[in-house]
Amino acid sequence: QTQEECRTMEKGSQYLEAVRDLLMKMKNCPGLSGAVFQIPAFKEIAELGIRPKLDTDAEIDAKLAELCTTAGTAAGEEYRPAQQSELTQRVVENLPETNPRDVPILGVCPNCNGTAYQGSVTGHHRNCFKAGAGINSTGLSHDCSQQNVAVVCVADYSLAEHAANKEEATTTAAP
Repeated sequence: QTQEECRTMEKGSQYLEAVRDLLMKMKNCPGLSGAVFQIPAFKEIAELGIRPKLDTDAEIDAKLAELCTTAGTAAGEEYRPAQQSELTQRVVENLPETNPRDVPILGVCPNCNGTAYQGSVTGHHRNCFKAGAGINSTGLSHDCSQQNVAVVCVADYSLAEHAANKEEATTTAAP
């Protein structure tokens, strides 16, 4: 088993090296010199009330965005709500493995549409991660229409900011 894990890690390292090399080469491409790659980092989970039968997806997403913006302002940073696909694919750094709240977590659209539901102005439920469910593709529920929900707020960091934050965390954690 250890040998298999080592082979998997080696393949992962090779992949990351290839991605790094690609990013370095992209700097030389015309029109891409100003490209900024960002990594969403988990900041907090906030709760709010919505009207899933009466609110459109745009209205729900605006409420989620307002809550994260307010939380970020209070922390002195810029926060935004995580997109549904960022949660499902687990691309948010330091994202909890499971939903620790008693209410479902919603991500903003796109990819927010759940199963058909004619009792809603949108004609569908929202996708979500219910209480205790994994925040990943297998924990995704397609039938959420609760009034009390939560949102994952993230901050976007450039690759340089991400590296600096990791370095600071390592230095702070050292004895």
